[in-house]
Amino acid sequence: MKFTIFATVIATATAFPFGTGYLSHLNAPASASSTAFAPPAYTQTSSSSSQARIANVAQQQPSQELLDLISRQVSVELSASQAYMSASIWFRAREMDGSAAWTLEESDEERGHGKEILEFAMKNHFPVTLEPLAAPKNDWNHPSEVWETILGLEQQNTQNLLRIAAVADQCGMYGVKAFLDPFHVEQIDAEDKVGGILAKVRGADEALLWQIDHMLGIEAEEEDHH
Repeated sequence: MKFTIFATVIATATAFPFGTGYLSHLNAPASASSTAFAPPAYTQTSSSSSQARIANVAQQQPSQELLDLISRQVSVELSASQAYMSASIWFRAREMDGSAAWTLEESDEERGHGKEILEFAMKNHFPVTLEPLAAPKNDWNHPSEVWETILGLEQQNTQNLLRIAAVADQCGMYGVKAFLDPFHVEQIDAEDKVGGILAKVRGADEALLWQIDHMLGIEAEEEDHH
């Protein structure tokens, strides 16, 4: 899941042309506050109505729940980074160097996500408090168990980001939704990628496991060159 995260904040959320349930959930009709962006009717009162809408937008502030969720997400991303690193250590100890390199690359990506969210929060004067990180799981018995853990991690992170977007929508913080859009797209690809690896690893014989490991090593090397 190697994508460039654009931190440019725009006034309204970008709608994606995907037909997935995941993104349709993001673009579902929001609360009544979203109507503040409807174009004014061409009547004698359109000017005053427009001014009222502008005033309403100017008064929009992040809720405490939104601030708490954004603050927590920084730690969530750092925790995900540790989980991927733990997986990398497990693979490396078993000489599965391709899988080790791939998961280590993802560890760096997750840490980068945490830094992106932190930077966004700081620029918008949102408070951030780092939370203690629990030790990641490391007692797997088979590669399939490692990938099951990683897939669960990505699925939970998807739900976390959806929750932030939903709360941002409730309080009219459309800049937050716009900032999160690339993260949502990346989560779709991450779940698809890890789910595909898990499907191949389950029930695979030793020869296929090494083949998968080799391919992941090639992918990790290509990412390093980008």
